[in-house]
Amino acid sequence: MTDIPAEPATAPADLNRIHSEIARLDAEILDAVNRRLALAQLAARTRVETGAPMVALGGETDVIRRYQDELGPRGSLLALELLRLARPPFSSTYRKR
Repeated sequence: MTDIPAEPATAPADLNRIHSEIARLDAEILDAVNRRLALAQLAARTRVETGAPMVALGGETDVIRRYQDELGPRGSLLALELLRLARPPFSSTYRKR
């Protein structure tokens, strides 16, 4: 993990370096979110195909709690958004035929 300086940037070069690091982190976050969404959708399809409910509410509660414990109240908002993104639209794709 990168050390974050305690003092604000004083030169444009410092600010550019900070913005570059933020952009790099954003790319990592987006990659992780996309991997998470793909895995969550695979889990939902697998649950439906085996006759289980598409959504595992206990698991979702654990996710919300984990994010809230790490990030505080705003963490629960982030967790809820990630869970919402992972839920498939209601379509015949997820119904047993």
